[in-house]
Amino acid sequence: MKGKIIALLFIITLTSFKLGSGTAFLTCKSDSGRTEFNAELQDIIGILEKAELRIDQTKMKYTSEESHIIFDPKNGILTLYIEDETTSDYPNHKYLKFWSIPSSFKIIKDEGHHQIYEFKAIIEGTEPRKNKENHTPKIVLNCKLEYEI
Repeated sequence: MKGKIIALLFIITLTSFKLGSGTAFLTCKSDSGRTEFNAELQDIIGILEKAELRIDQTKMKYTSEESHIIFDPKNGILTLYIEDETTSDYPNHKYLKFWSIPSSFKIIKDEGHHQIYEFKAIIEGTEPRKNKENHTPKIVLNCKLEYEI
């Protein structure tokens, strides 16, 4: 009986190391290199842990839990909407919209516990640079999404 319990615990230990939660890392950059967007997403479709938009060295950080994520890799879809708290620098509205271009979506690796995707996406939102319009133009980015448990 003791041997069966030890064997069972050993099997459970070996099979359970892949279970759990992980952070997905989204890294994007425009062809010109002037715009970058990085985000950390809990389990890809979970909570936004943090995000940062950089245009011409001016950064805007997002930390709000008021975000919506849709992820469907089989159809090439990743969308992200963030609405963050206003600040003295951004008193009117602080938001970001991000969506993948499905025709560009490639599954690089899909092994359950480790996934990598590459795709083009469009981003727009509150303009982080001073003396510009309130909103950015639509910017095309080259993106990589990596998730590992």
